[in-house]
Amino acid sequence: MRTKHLLLLILILTLLAGCGPRGIKYTATINTLECKSTRSLAVAVLDERPYILNKEKDPSFVGIMRGGYGNPFNTSTESGAPLADDMLMTVADSLRARGFTVTPIKTSPADSRNAVIDRLYASGAQRFLLIEVKDWQSDYLPKAYTAERSNLFINAEISVLNRNRKVVSGSRLKEELTLPSGWPENTVPDVYQKTMKRLLDEPRICRALQ
Repeated sequence: MRTKHLLLLILILTLLAGCGPRGIKYTATINTLECKSTRSLAVAVLDERPYILNKEKDPSFVGIMRGGYGNPFNTSTESGAPLADDMLMTVADSLRARGFTVTPIKTSPADSRNAVIDRLYASGAQRFLLIEVKDWQSDYLPKAYTAERSNLFINAEISVLNRNRKVVSGSRLKEELTLPSGWPENTVPDVYQKTMKRLLDEPRICRALQ
């Protein structure tokens, strides 16, 4: 058992250090998105995760992978870019593929919500879409002395604003998901795409975007 655990620990250290971290892919076009329109839209994703704001973690942080004793190793986006940038690309590309004219607005964790709305407004678009990420991280414990455990913690708010800067629709998603067995880089991307589709295809959000 000790030998098995040692080999597992060496494997994890190799993946996370020797060969560079195994990032998780957060850039993907959602091909199954149903919401469509030709309306012009400015989109922003604001990272408000507390461990990013206090600089405990890098903006590219997306979760942890644990060793056999539960000792954590940080996991980042596959692209190496901030999570908010990857999410912005996903949302912008997916809505553009459904006919929207999309202007992506990049943000920084240091930005205030009002400052981001000012930049959305300056785009001249007909509608503004703001996604605020309060929490987003996976937590993976491989099978060693305990059973395998894999979770994804999500807390995000989505708001649609009009040209008067009034929120015409909004929604919040907060949940703790149990992921399928396997390494996070293999299990998280599919769950991520399905989650973003749920946010964007929610009827009241889609109607407001249209």
